Amino acid sequence: MEVRGCPPWLRHAGRGRLEAGRWLVLAGLSLAAVGASVAPWVDRPPAVLVLTAPDMAEFVKFLPEVRAGSLAVERLLFLLPLLVVTLSLPLVMAAPSLAYPRRMRWLVLAAVVPLSLTLLPPIWSPAVLLSAEFRLQTVACLLCLGLVVASRWLRGAPLRPLVALLLPLSLAAPALALWQFFVVQEAVARAYAGPIVPGWGLWGTVAGFTLVILGAILMRYCEATETTCPPRR
Repeated sequence: MEVRGCPPWLRHAGRGRLEAGRWLVLAGLSLAAVGASVAPWVDRPPAVLVLTAPDMAEFVKFLPEVRAGSLAVERLLFLLPLLVVTLSLPLVMAAPSLAYPRRMRWLVLAAVVPLSLTLLPPIWSPAVLLSAEFRLQTVACLLCLGLVVASRWLRGAPLRPLVALLLPLSLAAPALALWQFFVVQEAVARAYAGPIVPGWGLWGTVAGFTLVILGAILMRYCEATETTCPPRR
């Protein structure tokens, strides 16, 4: 029996939104991954002065204003976009309704491993990783790696919780990181003895999460269409 009151164009529109949404989400997370890990947030010659987001999380600790206590900085917020990316990618790849090609899923999951390790401090040792300063980063890295391992058992995860997770995280992560950048911008400029503007890595991160938000909204509308137009029986 076919459910009446569901025009074919509406059903096709829902499928089109899902198709567009899943590729927007993947493209956005990929761009945000590059922006939040290896692309410059402070781009000043020579190359030794270039700072990525993970570099910023370490560099700001040594600013005179931060060491003196006159400037309050939440340095881990510079790592938040990267954390959101590395948490989201295994969940997105595991979502059965998004149906990414198998080779692409394995490629993306493999890329999450080095991204997760980027959350760790530059120097590794058991004592450093378990110290109070770096314990949260270690836990975050292990959680991301755990999702990679567990992704094969997450294949039944529904779309609605994933969309509900992506939207607020994709809003909060770049906004908080951008806020912290502007908090320390003047102090970094004094340390560099010259003006500092956000590098393309920061704006690439913001652009990437903007694509994720657009993709998640499209998938949310697709879900609404599926509710309005249930499968034919």
